[in-house]
Amino acid sequence: MTASALWQFDQLSPEARAAAENAARTTGLPLNQWLGRLIAETAAAEGVVLGAAPRPAAPPPLSPRPVPPVQPRAVVQPLPIRPVVPPRVVAPTPTATGAPVMPRPMTQPIPPQPHLAPTSPAQPVEATTLMIAPTAIDAGSVGTRGDEAEAPDALIAAIARDGLHQPILVRRKPDGRYEIIAGRRRWRAARRIGLPQIPAVVTNFADPEAVLASLTENLGEGTLSPVDEARAYLRLLTEFSLDPRDVCSAIGRDMTHVVRTLRLLGLSPRLRGFIASGRLSQAQTYALLDAPDPERAADQMLSEQAGVNEALRRIAAVPGGQRP
Repeated sequence: MTASALWQFDQLSPEARAAAENAARTTGLPLNQWLGRLIAETAAAEGVVLGAAPRPAAPPPLSPRPVPPVQPRAVVQPLPIRPVVPPRVVAPTPTATGAPVMPRPMTQPIPPQPHLAPTSPAQPVEATTLMIAPTAIDAGSVGTRGDEAEAPDALIAAIARDGLHQPILVRRKPDGRYEIIAGRRRWRAARRIGLPQIPAVVTNFADPEAVLASLTENLGEGTLSPVDEARAYLRLLTEFSLDPRDVCSAIGRDMTHVVRTLRLLGLSPRLRGFIASGRLSQAQTYALLDAPDPERAADQMLSEQAGVNEALRRIAAVPGGQRP
């Protein structure tokens, strides 16, 4: 599949799709051709070799004039990569009698606090750890997971048994509530259990920084679908016009990985569904990009995996786990 393959946007957020369409309209190109050219230029600028096309016919040139050398893309206010200031924990203030202050009940409103202004190159990132009621937190629109209908049962059981020790990452909204940047599954699990308060790191991240923070945490957990990862890259490069090199530096991935992951959006909705549901492993997912017929390759992978699973099931059914 080449960089100019037919791109699918049916599951992309409306904001990212609108930004991509506006950028394509400015150049006078169809959306799929514009995105293909974006990836091709990015790959050429960084010396990344895209996979070979499965069809011998080459796409027609964009214009009859000679193509000039690829120049670095102009970036609208590239995201400064700044170290995060270690969060400071707000300790409870002792009363006159010396007794510690108990956490606020879930029904007690959170006192208003000053609005945190968006970050700028001269303003350091702020971070403060607070205990916040889950009901005062909203899911928000900067998360990078697409399958968050409910928290996994294993996570719910772990938090119910051991409590929530890893704070979620949020930012304050103009109405005084909080928006989740990272940690939606922990937040959903806490609500499911009925915890009155959970630890949260409150930051003043702007939208690009918030999406990057969410993407970085989910990549660190190793449970993010490659399709969701690709949609996050597309949003960062189109909606926020970030320099691909800044994105790679922030998430700790090289340009080759980002380009190949973006190419996954050119697979059919059926294959992207297999990837998002976890039926195809990460290695199998990226192998589809080099397959002459990705649909047939995916069916063969699933058939082979089904045979392995059946063999394991039969072995497990034998007493003592011995082979029959």
